[in-house]
Amino acid sequence: MSVIKNILLLMLLAFSVNVVSQNDSLLLKNAQGKMLKRLGKNALKQGDPSSAATLLDAYVAGNRHDAKAFYMLGEANMKMRDYEKAKRNFYYAYKLGKKKMPEALYYHALMQKSCGHYDSAHVFFQNFKKEYKGNDKVMKRQASKEMAFCDSVTKLEKNRKNISITRLDTSINKINTESAPIRLDDKTMIFSSVRTEKKEYITEEDTGKVKRKIYMARKEKGRWKYAGEMDAGLNSDEFNNGNASLSPDGKRLYFSRCKPDHNGVMKCALYVSEKDGDAWREPVKLPKNVNKPKYTNTMPAVTTDPAKGNDVIYYVSNNKEGRGGMDIWYTVYNKKTKTYREPKNAGSKINTSQNELTPFFDNETQSLYFSSDGLGGMGGYDVFKAIGDGKRFTGTENIGQPINTGADEIYYTISPSRKEGFFVSNRKGGNSLKNATCCDDIYSYTNNDFIEINLKGNINELLDPFEFIPDATVELYLKDTKTGEKFLVKTMISDDKGNYYTSVEPEHDYYLVVKKKEYLGGSGEVSTKGIKVNTTLEKDLQMTKIPKGVIHIPNIQYEFDRANLTEGSKLAIDTTIFELMSLNPELIVEIQSHTDSKGNDKYNMKLSQKRAESVVEYLVNKGIDRKRLIAKGYGETKPVVPNENADGTDNPEGRAKNRRTDFKIIGVIDAEIINDAGTE
Repeated sequence: MSVIKNILLLMLLAFSVNVVSQNDSLLLKNAQGKMLKRLGKNALKQGDPSSAATLLDAYVAGNRHDAKAFYMLGEANMKMRDYEKAKRNFYYAYKLGKKKMPEALYYHALMQKSCGHYDSAHVFFQNFKKEYKGNDKVMKRQASKEMAFCDSVTKLEKNRKNISITRLDTSINKINTESAPIRLDDKTMIFSSVRTEKKEYITEEDTGKVKRKIYMARKEKGRWKYAGEMDAGLNSDEFNNGNASLSPDGKRLYFSRCKPDHNGVMKCALYVSEKDGDAWREPVKLPKNVNKPKYTNTMPAVTTDPAKGNDVIYYVSNNKEGRGGMDIWYTVYNKKTKTYREPKNAGSKINTSQNELTPFFDNETQSLYFSSDGLGGMGGYDVFKAIGDGKRFTGTENIGQPINTGADEIYYTISPSRKEGFFVSNRKGGNSLKNATCCDDIYSYTNNDFIEINLKGNINELLDPFEFIPDATVELYLKDTKTGEKFLVKTMISDDKGNYYTSVEPEHDYYLVVKKKEYLGGSGEVSTKGIKVNTTLEKDLQMTKIPKGVIHIPNIQYEFDRANLTEGSKLAIDTTIFELMSLNPELIVEIQSHTDSKGNDKYNMKLSQKRAESVVEYLVNKGIDRKRLIAKGYGETKPVVPNENADGTDNPEGRAKNRRTDFKIIGVIDAEIINDAGTE
């Protein structure tokens, strides 16, 4: 082949990411031998696995002993998610060049797993660990993890959930990729798609005219049907647009826009559009403290801080301060100041050295749902959930089958009805443009074992159960039984008859707190564990007006002639003043300690002060802010009964009553919720 032809072919390849799909015959007719391998390698570097696979397939047909070519072909197949071909070509590469490319065995095992062959995958991962002598310790550690993941599949298969899954019809799922389905109401859904009828494989890096846009679908007679492009102002022909997420109040739409940078690397940024009547305003790019210019920022999922009502935006970024690959981050939009807080990483219980994608936060259960290829499971990306509030998470749980398979499952969401939702998968049975698992389609699911549980109750006066308290704030917390942590789920206001009503989820423990100005807060616990049918639970809560006088704390005792608290005294404090101050975080309290008249006045005053201070220190160590506590010793100056009888004899019972600890509410500070999630 002439040098001119070589240059022409390279220029043609550089011109379009999908050059082979558009010029198959020209390239394959003129390119021969090593030129095919060279072109395939270049296509792979340019992010065009489809062209790379076509070129390398043609090359290896005449060069069956080139281990490197088979490895690159396996890599192209893997990027196209053609698991069967990738598995086969990685194995060829391994058999042909064990010493030169032992990594091929690792990827062969990974593709075995994606094909659902977990026992075989375990064996090949084990062989890789024995044979690999390279310096990539991360890959060797990951192989050990993958072996454990393969073993865990048996448990996931045994716990298969009763869920029905339906692939949405071809009015929505087209030849290429669909993503980010979000249900707005019972009959409306938005999603992202590259909608084309041409049978060509279009990657995210495509620079052609076909762009990803945000579309709508409506439910008609129980089936979802395509309903056209969403507000045209949201979709720019300059970008790939997608990953839309609506704020719970319906006033802001967050989404991402992506396009290649000057190096041809796809970069995404987050945008927001404000609702203006029935239309959407011109989208605005989020500030640079969120959209770090050097990195991609995409896949927003917006929820509400239940304490202050601000938007909490979870999103995905490859920020170098992350834990590797793509990580989940979050920021908070302050509605009053119209500013975005400096983003924070969701932490090591969520993010791994691999990739975490497509977050969705469920306020009803304080659960973050996301997809990861670093936490293990069925294969590829699995959907996981973790309970928490951004600042803290309790650990991850694979949501299991039938949602997760050996393919990639991403964009899992829960609809407002809570019985159903959507997810995206490239599992078999969807589009098969290039291979049986090439392309992402949207699926709906229905939880056939869904249980509706409601919770209602009345807020009344502790001393008069028939006195109802309207306009009281009821806070519902999700309680983690393993750690004891509580996560605020929602806030309600009692009606004019003191009633509240809400829905709760099965198999959870809840903690309720009720508050109102000039009242001492009350609390209660409710569990939905073990409930198997639709149920309405009842839980009344009591409050009482803040007392103006001194309140006695019974059973607080000290070691003789010392200020140390006994274990019984600690229990008494835990169930009285500590609980009161936890429920009413605005209160400032004076801890008052008293003695009887034995000993001299100065000594008793000093001893009572130390005892009051020991109570304060105990409460501070349990998490009560020191600014809310004042220690005051009164010695023997304020007896409640005489220390001696009328005839001058000793009164032991009276002295015992005088050796007491009281507290008095002396003021308030600005209130905060019990477990502030750190949102502003």
